[in-house]
Amino acid sequence: MKACSYCGRDNDDEVVRCRECGTEFPAPASAEPAAEPQAPLPAPKFIDLNRVEGAFDFRDGFSRPDWKRIGKLIQAIEGEEDRREAWREAALQWLEKLRAELGGEYQWSASRTCALLSPLDRLTAERLLAFSEHAVSAIRTTLREIAWESFEGLHVILVFSDGDDYYQYISDYYPDGDNPASIGIELSQGYPHVALHYETELESSQVIIHELTHHCLTHLPIPLWLNEGVAQRFQKTIGEAYVPSSTTLASDAYWTMMTGWKPPLVWDELVDAHIGFWNPERIQRFWAGSSFHEPGDSAQLSYSLAEILVHLLAEKDGDFLAFLRAAQADDAGQTAAWDCLGCCLGETVGTFLGPGDWRPQRKAIKTYWEAVCSEDETSGAPGV
Repeated sequence: MKACSYCGRDNDDEVVRCRECGTEFPAPASAEPAAEPQAPLPAPKFIDLNRVEGAFDFRDGFSRPDWKRIGKLIQAIEGEEDRREAWREAALQWLEKLRAELGGEYQWSASRTCALLSPLDRLTAERLLAFSEHAVSAIRTTLREIAWESFEGLHVILVFSDGDDYYQYISDYYPDGDNPASIGIELSQGYPHVALHYETELESSQVIIHELTHHCLTHLPIPLWLNEGVAQRFQKTIGEAYVPSSTTLASDAYWTMMTGWKPPLVWDELVDAHIGFWNPERIQRFWAGSSFHEPGDSAQLSYSLAEILVHLLAEKDGDFLAFLRAAQADDAGQTAAWDCLGCCLGETVGTFLGPGDWRPQRKAIKTYWEAVCSEDETSGAPGV
């Protein structure tokens, strides 16, 4: 029975108007649609990790695959296509375990080259997965044969809604307990994949581009500044293709879409910050990569300078991709810059920072590396 809000008379539940006064009852609130259940995994054709002894070790709240053991089993499979399918099966079985352990709204979905696990609503998850597929294709198209072509399986992206879950997950990759502050990271040990803490759709798309770029460059012995600079540039160039939902548009993305305006490579106030910060000692920490991990302005300005330097080098009359392939961390890419681009890295930096002693110095780079290694042994801090 339900009571009329006007006259108070009780009426049967099925009537739409009060039998006493004719007042129309409000329509019943429609029930929220139940979340679609996770589609079951198809029966494995090549590898069933649930039947492999020691395939998973449960640590810090998550199933951690033994990828060496799993990889040996997959490499024993004949046929390249069958091995690729086996890697895909293994990745999805791993995501199914993580989904069950995270619980709640977490679901996984997969495309041709990518897989995404997240608690996001279906449409947002589909957009991020489709964009990840686009990002991988765009990165590989730009880098061509330099991109990591031997990678088999799916490009896995783990999206965490809770910061504690995110840091608990990545803690296994920092066994000494010193988790770096981050919103996203490319984890190259074992099965390379991306993990991120979700804030907004637009921000997550930028993190995905950045970390997938690292993923495609992880096989190269390039200096950290070059790795980060390329990732920063791709974050802008590839990110222009992403159209998030209207509720997540940042101001830069909105005006870019509406007017064609793009933010400058470096804002005026950041130029002043660069010129006031860098000196002959600090620039050697930049070439060594240690400045990216230092507190204060050092990290922000290091990422920014890396992007600026990649932009300047890409405009040279040489072969930037050949430089990217040949650059070595021990001299910060100086030899490769001369051989492939016909320029000195120090002089190129000087076109932005002004005259100064900016050239990479092997001895200084080695000294900073040794200092970082010494700190690792005593404090457990992650290395360069």
